Amino acid sequence: MNYAPTKLNVELNLFCSRRGCPYHRSLDNKITKDGTYTTKNDSVVRQMFYCGKGEHRFSETGYSDLFGKHGSFKEYEQMCKLSCYSLSVDAIADVLLKDSRKH
Repeated sequence: MNYAPTKLNVELNLFCSRRGCPYHRSLDNKITKDGTYTTKNDSVVRQMFYCGKGEHRFSETGYSDLFGKHGSFKEYEQMCKLSCYSLSVDAIADVLLKDSRKH
């Protein structure tokens, strides 16, 4: 028998990730896309969002551990993959040609 893959119809809800916002993680809040930006260290376009009820903007990395970091998404992806192999911070820094003291 030949089975064709079925396409899943999954809807993901967006929510405000700003901890100080009264609508933080509320699904009863309209979050819309609000432009894009790039950083000087990475050419990957990053998404901005607008919190409808909280009336503020936030970036896709604004409230994550990646906010304010100066590496590229590619470097963070590589770092995560290497850490899955139980490499030390110093070994990962050596592979990525980075200073392990800066994080």
